[in-house]
Amino acid sequence: MHWSERYIGQPYIRGDQDCAALAERVAREVLGIDVQVPAQRGQGAFARSAQIEREKFDVAERVDDPIDGQPVIMICCGRAQHIGVMCDLGGEWWVLHADEGFGAVIRQRLRDLAPGGVRVEGFYRWM
Repeated sequence: MHWSERYIGQPYIRGDQDCAALAERVAREVLGIDVQVPAQRGQGAFARSAQIEREKFDVAERVDDPIDGQPVIMICCGRAQHIGVMCDLGGEWWVLHADEGFGAVIRQRLRDLAPGGVRVEGFYRWM
């Protein structure tokens, strides 16, 4: 069983169990890395995007290829405003993320994001 299984289906709660909190929790529980994402989240697409652009390099560095358990920033509605965690399942890449619209943590194939209107901004490694 992959480590991501235990997170699937957990409820999405803005500010408490949202996408940033999930990424932070996975870093701590799976990778043993104490990451501190900002407790205050920007409200709305513009604010979230600005916050991500301003603060992402304080906690992570960009890498060329995905790494199991490490973050991925995604572009939704034309703005970088969502974070997920990469999962390598049998040689195929998946993204674990707390999806506000779905109301829970889900895991999607990386290749299935684009048809749903989501693009990858970049892959990262926690510092």
